Amino acid sequence: MKNPVSGFTLIELMIVLAIISIIAAIAIPNLLVSLASGREAAAIGSLRTISTAAEQYRMRTSQYPVVLDDLSSEFPALIDEALGSGQRNGYNFDLGGIPGGFACNADPETNPSARSFYIDHSGVIRQASGSQAGPNSPPIQ
Repeated sequence: MKNPVSGFTLIELMIVLAIISIIAAIAIPNLLVSLASGREAAAIGSLRTISTAAEQYRMRTSQYPVVLDDLSSEFPALIDEALGSGQRNGYNFDLGGIPGGFACNADPETNPSARSFYIDHSGVIRQASGSQAGPNSPPIQ
């Protein structure tokens, strides 16, 4: 008596592989959109943190910060060193002093078509797609 041969045929394996490929083709673009949305939300949160820290810095020193490092070098630090270094969650943060206040840009590191953000001493976060945001850009919704 022969033992029956068990296993999958080549056609069955190819069908399973095709189904997995179709599912991946549907899921991966949605995953990338979700990752980009998460990075943007994190950048907006970081800008809010920077704005609050800049106001606390002004209350302590009677002037706004001139560079981002001013906020992380205070004791106690107003922001953590990672944000103070100017990079977080795929965005570069650049704070500068302007007459009577401060301005901070958050620009994407790798995806130039992603949204850029801007905040100043007014506390309004502004956005621009594909270019650097500034004081005349529309506010976020």
